Amino acid sequence: MRKFLPGRLLLFLCAFAFTTSFAQNRMISGTIKDDSGNPLIGATIAVKNTKVTSASDQSGAFQIEVPPSGKLLVFSYVGMQSRELSIGSSSTYSIVLNTSANALSDVVVVGYGKAQRVNLTTAQTTVTSKEMDRTINTTVEQAIQGRAAGVYVTQNSGQPGGGISVAIRGISSINGNTEPLYVIDGVQLYGGGTTNSSNPLAGLNPSDIDDIQILQGPSATAIYGSRGTNGVILITTKRGKSGEAKINYGFQYNVQTPPKHMDVMNLRQYAQLVNEYHALAGGTSPDEFLDPTLLGAGTDWQGELFNNAAMQKHQLSMSGGNESTTYYLSGEYLNQDGIALGFDRYSFRVNLDNKPRKWVTIGVNLNFNQTNEKLTTSSEGVIADALQLTPQIPVKNLNGDWGGSNDINGGTQYAPVNPIAVASVRTNNNTRRQFQGGANIAFNLAKGLTLRSSFN
Repeated sequence: MRKFLPGRLLLFLCAFAFTTSFAQNRMISGTIKDDSGNPLIGATIAVKNTKVTSASDQSGAFQIEVPPSGKLLVFSYVGMQSRELSIGSSSTYSIVLNTSANALSDVVVVGYGKAQRVNLTTAQTTVTSKEMDRTINTTVEQAIQGRAAGVYVTQNSGQPGGGISVAIRGISSINGNTEPLYVIDGVQLYGGGTTNSSNPLAGLNPSDIDDIQILQGPSATAIYGSRGTNGVILITTKRGKSGEAKINYGFQYNVQTPPKHMDVMNLRQYAQLVNEYHALAGGTSPDEFLDPTLLGAGTDWQGELFNNAAMQKHQLSMSGGNESTTYYLSGEYLNQDGIALGFDRYSFRVNLDNKPRKWVTIGVNLNFNQTNEKLTTSSEGVIADALQLTPQIPVKNLNGDWGGSNDINGGTQYAPVNPIAVASVRTNNNTRRQFQGGANIAFNLAKGLTLRSSFN
């Protein structure tokens, strides 16, 4: 009888184990349709509690390999109710997903008041305060970035609190203003536009916002006339609710890190380039460039200019009231450092609602804010200079003066100025104070009929 060697026996056992493990994986297939019998293209199929996913094809058919630990399949599709399926002995399933009606029953704000989403004939997107709290937002435009289909948000400059352009459904004009109309509790404002580095909406505290409605259709924006041509963004701030007084304090501290540095030459590489250039085109290289191996890395202008910057925010609010009067008070201080600039905001808000009679309601909303911006970086081209300045120029000379730019051949020529010097010496500040507010009174004339007058 032939004996197995220990090595062959171990190899045999390993092969048997891998074969058994592989045999436990199951291939599940089937089709996914909606409640009308139409195939769902691109529906997601996932094995619950695992990272295994798949998608349906053009005919709604799908295939997914289920690991041994998989017990449930989850089927999901945008606008449809998700469904879980327990994996049984069968390997083929026909899945039907029902339409989700929850979003259609939401009450949303439109130009004339409020309506159910199911009754609207135009596109409308809602961004709630819960969604905005998931990210750090300095301005209101950042709160809607990436959360609304067809809304394009672009930052005009890198400065904190700087101008942000918002375009709804694309750019509709070559040289005209495509900014939407902002309506904050009835107060109408325009955004900063595509050319402004300063942002007139930077004074609004995103933490005071209850929800944002983005109106993209003519019937929803008809009340605003030609001002709503580029769309309307309705912002509703938080208001008090009857009950015990609630005091909330929020503190945020974040560290902003610079982006990945652009790949530029260090001093040794730059000296080698200068030598090769003069060898081909003529001219004389500086003596210190003759042997690049003796040189160091030189000045890293991006490293000198870009630093980690802190951002902190303090938010204090109080709300409450009774059946006849409710209130919401808030105060905020925001300090955001930047590369060579900063942004400060002080904001105070008072929202009051009073119902002296069952048939009349009086409301008041007041907001005061002050923003302090340093515009040196965006106005002086500091970042562009840091990318173009050569590495042999020091930030400061040995005598303490700011480093300049001398031509490598001994003469003078155009060269970018020292960006650190510009950011440190030149001052270009912008302080803006805004007072926004209004009062309104509403009379309930009959069931479903309200007469409302407002002054903003």
